[in-house]
Amino acid sequence: CLGVPAPPITDENRYATLILNTVLGGGMSSRLFQTIREERGLAYSIYSDLSPYRDTGNLCVYAGTSANKALEVVDLILAEFRDLKQTQIAAEELTRAKDQVKGNILMGLESSGSRMANLARQEMYFHQFFSAEEIIARVNEVEAEHVQTMAQRLFNPESIAVTLLGRLDGVKLSRNRLNC
Repeated sequence: CLGVPAPPITDENRYATLILNTVLGGGMSSRLFQTIREERGLAYSIYSDLSPYRDTGNLCVYAGTSANKALEVVDLILAEFRDLKQTQIAAEELTRAKDQVKGNILMGLESSGSRMANLARQEMYFHQFFSAEEIIARVNEVEAEHVQTMAQRLFNPESIAVTLLGRLDGVKLSRNRLNC
């Protein structure tokens, strides 16, 4: 797992952060899934997860891989961090990520439990309710430069936390390696 601090749930940049997470590791079309699992076969499971809270949040990348591939996977994750910081995402990738986020929002309306949890979260954090149309409009406002700005803000080498778990005989990871 590689994690970085992320904005709290009420941050104005929450939709750009959500799109960033989706592009990075939010599904089978994400960069990490395509590069690390599909193209290179280095991990069976790889994804990123955004967890915003009242006063802070985190964005965490998880990869299930073998010990002898762990450092290569870390390097590839950091390469994606670096690329997202240095280069704006293409219009097609932005559209695909927005469509995925909007689809997830609409699918969440299908479950009464999910709908109830969403309403409770909105009341607790915002003291008001946002319609699906309002949220989708905010997702649609996200531009490629917003995503790049969030990547530059979040993927700071000094802020990256790493956990390696398993039989790691001989695997050494230094702070110097975490440059992105």
